Amino acid sequence: MNIKEISKLANVSVATVSRVVNNDPKVRQATKEKVEQIMKEFNYKPNSYATRLSKGVTDNIIGLIVPDVGNILFAEMIEVISNQAEKENFTILLCNTNGEYEKEKKFTKILIDYKVKGVIYIPGKYESDKNYTHLKEISLNSVPIVFLDREIKGFDFDGVFLDNENISYNITKEILKTTPKKIYFISGSLDISSANERYLGFKKTIDELEISNEEYEIKYGDFKFDSGYRLGEDILKNHKNDELTIYIANNTMALGFLKILKKNSKKFKRITIAIFGISDVLDMLLDEENYITCKLPNKEIAKKSFELLIDKIKNSYTCDEKRKKILCNTTIINRINQKSF
Repeated sequence: MNIKEISKLANVSVATVSRVVNNDPKVRQATKEKVEQIMKEFNYKPNSYATRLSKGVTDNIIGLIVPDVGNILFAEMIEVISNQAEKENFTILLCNTNGEYEKEKKFTKILIDYKVKGVIYIPGKYESDKNYTHLKEISLNSVPIVFLDREIKGFDFDGVFLDNENISYNITKEILKTTPKKIYFISGSLDISSANERYLGFKKTIDELEISNEEYEIKYGDFKFDSGYRLGEDILKNHKNDELTIYIANNTMALGFLKILKKNSKKFKRITIAIFGISDVLDMLLDEENYITCKLPNKEIAKKSFELLIDKIKNSYTCDEKRKKILCNTTIINRINQKSF
């Protein structure tokens, strides 16, 4: 039962039903009683938020758009932003898109309808055949946006990001100090800005040191646990007696790869692992002395993104003013001691 159906049963306009819901004294008592009786019979409960909007009352709500809440690192960011929001008396409206463009469109419309004060946006993959009108619509509604971790081509919004290319460049330099026989670089789709930057950092080092095409290979997955497992299975079955270095540019895929590696660890002469960023879970799974990684400042960039958005909200900056792009770096951790995995 909705407000239109109530109005039809009561033989009054939708506007009249809305006035009854909002307790407008101008509604005749007989009409009010008639509408209220029908609402009671059909157990109609008006949307409290819609009622508040109709009165011009809005809440301190911030939209948080995330491509995968199951990703460990995104989960850390969500927790930080939620805690910061609570301190500032804001409520988070969390939208999980699974990296799908149509869901991003749907959620941005919902956020506009809810009159959110601002949006922190972690995009899915960039699709060149899409026009991203939903982002333009947010701008037209003067809702400030801050990109977090990833960005979308053609939209110069504020954002807080890892310095992905530089970090990946330095990880690859550490890898090549171990004089590997063969390197595999495992990545998600390069349509994701952060994945592309990590690839560029890897390739920059490879080109600078003139590593031949035979000495490295690139494999692509979908950022999920299962694809890390499948790619690992494919690589390992073809290199049972070889020395390998595996550089995995995504945390969740790294978990999948480690699962298949643990099953087959006794079959290999030596495997060196490099991971772009390490979570606490990965740290427990790895041999402390046999991997290259970095501790990603995910909590830091999440906190900075929230602070940047709150600054824009409190100072009434639109999406086109005071643009900022903050890059965060980190230290490379090398725990290789030249022993078998």
